Amino acid sequence: MSSLFDDLVSRYKTLNIAFPALKPVTLAQWILESGRGASPLATQHLNFGGLKWRSEMVGFATPVEHEAHDGLDFYCKFASLDAFILGYWKFLSRSPYKGWEERAAESPQAFMRFIGPIYNPAGDAYVNQVLALVGEATQRLDAALAVAQPQPPEVAGAPVVIVIDPGHGGVARTGGSSPNNAISPSSEQEKNWTLDFAKRTRAAVLAKALASGKNVKVVLTRETDVNLGLNARANVAKSKGAKLFLSIHLNGFDKQVRGVEALIGKVNINKAADRAFAQAIHDKVVAAMHRIDPTTLDLPTHRRGVKEQSLGVLNDIALGNTTSSQPCRACLVELEFMDVPAVDALLRLNPPQATMAEKTAQNRQQIADALADALLSQV
Repeated sequence: MSSLFDDLVSRYKTLNIAFPALKPVTLAQWILESGRGASPLATQHLNFGGLKWRSEMVGFATPVEHEAHDGLDFYCKFASLDAFILGYWKFLSRSPYKGWEERAAESPQAFMRFIGPIYNPAGDAYVNQVLALVGEATQRLDAALAVAQPQPPEVAGAPVVIVIDPGHGGVARTGGSSPNNAISPSSEQEKNWTLDFAKRTRAAVLAKALASGKNVKVVLTRETDVNLGLNARANVAKSKGAKLFLSIHLNGFDKQVRGVEALIGKVNINKAADRAFAQAIHDKVVAAMHRIDPTTLDLPTHRRGVKEQSLGVLNDIALGNTTSSQPCRACLVELEFMDVPAVDALLRLNPPQATMAEKTAQNRQQIADALADALLSQV
């Protein structure tokens, strides 16, 4: 294996990703795609995954012409090993791969059996080739511990933990948490929007943290369509030693009122710190919504601001805060009023046309990026 690939393995060993158990199977894929780092794409463009250029890769890679076995095409060119690793996961956030997180939660094999046939037309044959290399990839990662590149001083030490809570879920009320509240005009449910936003935000936080030299770990209170009690959600922050807790929701009212709200606990001990955190979240989301829909600039209701409210999910005791120690700052954000037809058109998960689906996915990503920027500004 090339020294370049050794460096990639060592770097991958040290990085935080959303699903650490996927490192061996994804590295196995890169072994296959790059010929253990010897392919022209790898040596010339740091593209170890054979990633073709797609518009969603703007900011992660640049397009370069490359003659592959299937002809001349545009491929991704990466500026560094870190950029490739980030770019790979960004590539999988595209709509053709929607649903990979659920498979990842099952097992690395289920993940690869899901993405493999989309990634390569050889289908099962390709997947079997990748899975046959998992043993080698695991050995490479284990061995890389002795030669792993040290992290820069600014990211050394234990990571800062951020907990993101996708509101609602499941089919039954649990511990004060309803399975769903708001519904869009197209009959999409808040619980599904919040999960999509949470997963996008997690990916954005990890990517931006790596690019800026910040050491963070992101935990979701739920990965699938399940419901957790309000205290149970907050307890995730307590059990993980989180510095920040963000609960994501969507509003609904009269199909006309719009705006962004950020809520903090009414009787919380660290109210001033919570308010500063909530204000950062609010301002970034408002700015993102204005970029997505400039007409919101003319809506007096859009800047709904930061409010105080007694909410179980923001309870200090459940979050792990006491009078002597307040490790966790928390807020709940209502991203928009999803019962408004204009908001539904901007953000819906499953519009009827593919072009609309691409656009709404881009809009949701802009909001997720805004949430990530706000979260990282507090780290």
